[in-house]
Amino acid sequence: MTAEAAAQASRSAVQTKPIPRMKGHWFWGCLMEMARDRSRFLIDGHAEFGDVFVSRALVRDLMFVRDPAVVYGINVTHWADFYKPGYIKMMWKPFLGNGLVPNDGESWKRQHKLILPGFHKKRVDAYASTMVEFTERMLDRWKEGERRDMRLELNALALEVVADTLFDIDIGEGDSETIRDALADISQILVTDADKMVPRPDWWPSAENRRKKRAIGKIEEIIRRVHQERLRAEEDRGDLFSHMVFAEDEQGRMSDKQLRDEAMTLIFAGHETTAHALTWTWYLLAKSPEKVAKLREELGRVLNGRRAEVEDLPNLPYLEMVVKESLRLLPSVWAYAREAQRDLVIEGYEIKKGQTVTISHIAMGRNPKYYDDPMEFRPERWTREAERALPRGAYTPFAGGPRVCLGKQFAMMEMRMILATLLQRIEPNLPAGFEPDFVTELSMHPGERGMQADVRFYSAAP
Repeated sequence: MTAEAAAQASRSAVQTKPIPRMKGHWFWGCLMEMARDRSRFLIDGHAEFGDVFVSRALVRDLMFVRDPAVVYGINVTHWADFYKPGYIKMMWKPFLGNGLVPNDGESWKRQHKLILPGFHKKRVDAYASTMVEFTERMLDRWKEGERRDMRLELNALALEVVADTLFDIDIGEGDSETIRDALADISQILVTDADKMVPRPDWWPSAENRRKKRAIGKIEEIIRRVHQERLRAEEDRGDLFSHMVFAEDEQGRMSDKQLRDEAMTLIFAGHETTAHALTWTWYLLAKSPEKVAKLREELGRVLNGRRAEVEDLPNLPYLEMVVKESLRLLPSVWAYAREAQRDLVIEGYEIKKGQTVTISHIAMGRNPKYYDDPMEFRPERWTREAERALPRGAYTPFAGGPRVCLGKQFAMMEMRMILATLLQRIEPNLPAGFEPDFVTELSMHPGERGMQADVRFYSAAP
């Protein structure tokens, strides 16, 4: 019996579950509906068809999952059988190359092993003071009563933090506008490409492709400059890039190309999703003054008006609950996708080789099976007992298993250090009558109108 026949016989012996199908347009299937509002498509689709359903996109069936057991099977039990989808790799390749986010297989394993020590708790904890210092520097520029776009402010802050901790450079001057403008161009073009039913080839001589290449080139030049500085000094200065430059295994150090790809990945993934997560946390707190009061009571009791330090975080449990609840209700990473590398059955659901599976974190977080009153912002739900009661795979804001986000600890610390600093000095608020948009692109953000806020200094601040 051939291997293929044996696999077919094995599948036949397993009783599979029927998978509900969402019908779409006769030609393009669900593509146009997804493009109109991705998160609404997922939330409504799961509400109508259940925890697992399929729909057609042109000639391919896509699977959508919010069942925790299936999510756990994809992320943990069968993680090696799932890669990043080919169309996503093609979209990211000019920018991220073969960095950890789009990488797979043996290449991913090597890179993960080389980079992982750079995220050791001791090294990451050392960045806490930088996060506080940059937040205070931002607040020192603000004036009472002026209007600020918190999306822009927090994106700029997160970019400053990642530049310092990744490269040990201060982009408050010089490189600041270069990196910000380049990332804005790249993000806009990637979103445009993602919405196209037929992706634009990178070699196509369009104005957008030329603009994308110019933007990438500007960031690459900064990476090359810092790389050469590290090699000349032969010194690990405590930043993540230094670690990557000097990390070695039996094959030696990373190539210049791989260093470029990993640095690009960390710049992009290390600031935008965290900034947007903070933006949505600001929004939820602005609409929940009683939660702000409870959080301020905890901060006042533990910090007594001084700067937050990393050692304080274990004594600030409500602050962590606020962050976890925000990531459940309004996750910046609203979904992520995997592509099956072989035919397999998980929890009775048959998944075909080459099939794309979208794990819908935003739909899972609003599932009343696991969260009572799921649309209510209730940080108090995140007790240890409640977390232990959740099924494995029910809460995956940073994915899970071996492919869990390497920056999870970094991001969780950054969000808490920045929030603790903000709330000691600023009142979360929204201007009268203002409600943001909810735009699900590379990450979920409030769109062109931003997250408007009026600067109101907290009267009890030291």
